[in-house]
Amino acid sequence: MMIERIQREHDYMVRMLAILKRKLKQVKSEEPINYSLLKEIVDYFCEHSERTHHPKEDLIYQYFNDKYGADDKISNLEAEHIALSKTTHEFLDMVDMILQDAVVPLDIFADQLDTFIRSQKLHLDLEEHEILPLINKTLTTTDWQHLETQWGEQEDDPVFGETIADRYKQLADRIKQTEEELS
Repeated sequence: MMIERIQREHDYMVRMLAILKRKLKQVKSEEPINYSLLKEIVDYFCEHSERTHHPKEDLIYQYFNDKYGADDKISNLEAEHIALSKTTHEFLDMVDMILQDAVVPLDIFADQLDTFIRSQKLHLDLEEHEILPLINKTLTTTDWQHLETQWGEQEDDPVFGETIADRYKQLADRIKQTEEELS
């Protein structure tokens, strides 16, 4: 079901944000970090979130507002997705600069990384704790069936799906390693 895929994708993002939090600690301790891994994570947020995840949510939010009346929090989410995209791309640009040997002061980088993590986490928390429960409680099976037909074919996640995209191999390996360390 569509809402289950969205919640699963949120879980994937939370797992990646946990890796970024560890990277932030390392940066603040002036320990070296793997910037190419960091780039893969931020790139995933740019590519998968913006091309698949957020459009799927926007479809649901628009449908909800059209059928059940506009909800202020839900109405603001499309604009929030646009703002998140801007923050994500700006941070990705900074990581790219570092990978191209530009000198970026550590405190500025740490602040940007922290801002990225916090903005993503706040957004995910809002959706998970307020928006999705409301939508799940309100939409009927018929509503979900309609939304499924509107969305169409289901995509394979490039990091967590059956086929890992080449550009995310390092990230998939790191996530697998992290899960093994925790078990």
